Amino acid sequence: MSVTQSISDTGSITKKAESIFAQLDSLFPELLQKNTRTSFHQLLSTVETLSTSIASSKDSAALAHFGEKYTPVFEKLNEKIEDLKSLDKMIAEIKEDSEQMELIALNAMVISVKSGEKGLAFSKITENLQRLSKDMFQYSDKLSAEEKELLDDINSLKAIFSGILDAQKSIAAKDSECTSEMNLLVSKVTPAMEELRSEANTIYPTIESTRDTVRENSSVILGDLQELSTVLKDAERYEDTPDIQKNYLERAKSLAYQISNSFGSACQKFAGNWGEVIEILDKSDGSRMDFESRFLNRHAFGNDNLERSLESIISKFGIIISEFNKYYGVQKDLQATCQGITAKAKTIYSVFENLRPVMSRLHHVRILQQIEVSKNDAIKSVQDSVTDMDNLINSANKILDNMESVLESFIHDTSTMLANFVVSIQNDNDEMTRLRNDKEVCYGDLMTGQGNLVAATQTFTVFPEGFQSKCVMAQQNLQEFMRLNAEIGTLADNI
Repeated sequence: MSVTQSISDTGSITKKAESIFAQLDSLFPELLQKNTRTSFHQLLSTVETLSTSIASSKDSAALAHFGEKYTPVFEKLNEKIEDLKSLDKMIAEIKEDSEQMELIALNAMVISVKSGEKGLAFSKITENLQRLSKDMFQYSDKLSAEEKELLDDINSLKAIFSGILDAQKSIAAKDSECTSEMNLLVSKVTPAMEELRSEANTIYPTIESTRDTVRENSSVILGDLQELSTVLKDAERYEDTPDIQKNYLERAKSLAYQISNSFGSACQKFAGNWGEVIEILDKSDGSRMDFESRFLNRHAFGNDNLERSLESIISKFGIIISEFNKYYGVQKDLQATCQGITAKAKTIYSVFENLRPVMSRLHHVRILQQIEVSKNDAIKSVQDSVTDMDNLINSANKILDNMESVLESFIHDTSTMLANFVVSIQNDNDEMTRLRNDKEVCYGDLMTGQGNLVAATQTFTVFPEGFQSKCVMAQQNLQEFMRLNAEIGTLADNI
């Protein structure tokens, strides 16, 4: 081979080497951008955010025990219902007494009518007694009706509160399920993602090692090639002095073999390092596909699919929100019902108060009867009826005294108890409002997370976009560098 041709070949090899080193020098920094976000990082961030959101959400477990502090209230109400039962018995006795009075009055009127004009005054008095007996019966009947409505209101209160407790228990149960499902999901996916990330990250030290090897050899090889070119050009200048040219050519040949050895050594290092890179890439890609199959393929068997699991959690959160709505729907009637019970008790008392004047007038009529009987021999035969009437009035009066005691106790106890009950429920309602706001924020995070999850799983990658293609370009350049080794060897042989 002519010296001129050797110079040309050396220049061609140098240009190729410079091009390879320049491309590798631009590729390595891009390959080593570890902080570039990928769909893998998006998925990892989404899982961490959802886990944090669920963990920081207010605990609803306490709701399951809300009802315990109200048990005494309903035990007390049950006691008061027993009082109403005793009141019901008293009302029945009053009605029975009033019926007896009316019957006695009717019999007395028959006797007084038979007495003619002598019994006329007694007859008029007895008519009043009969009318008052009817009034007492009607007021007693009204009292009984009002008492029934009061019992209905108390039962309504129990039903309302039962609905509140059901909503609270459902919220607590669903919230616990959501937390457990999210914790289970995180406990499965997080180690798998960490393993995948750790495995992928092992590629960067190997790429760094390859980069360092390229940098270490590039300056030496390019420097040697430049020196070879200079020696060959010196040899070309001494073309007419064979002995001197021969010395330069021998030096050039030795330098060319030295460069070939450097190329060979560098190629071995490049091949070894890049073989590790390819091995890690293949292993990471296999791990990525396994991860996708287990966690991201919603059609795969098993319970580890992230999208399906998140849908289940979101569905339960939807139930939680609807249970809050149910709670508020039931709770808004609670205060009105409590106030209605107190008002109804007072209404019963006002009806009861109508019986007192009736009883007072009955006493008056009874006294008039006794006076008339004592001065009128014509109606002496009704003396027993007057005595019976007196006994019935006295009996009814005692019953009214007992009724008054029961009603006053009932009104005082229930109004105080229900007022305190409403305050406690309102405090719980405030806590429920804070809890609902917190759950709605968490629900929003879940919905956002679901969107991010879908986006991350559509094109799931562990390495940054274009990473594999840049690896291919780097490999192509390294392979081209290895081919240059053969060219430099041929050049050395032909000098």
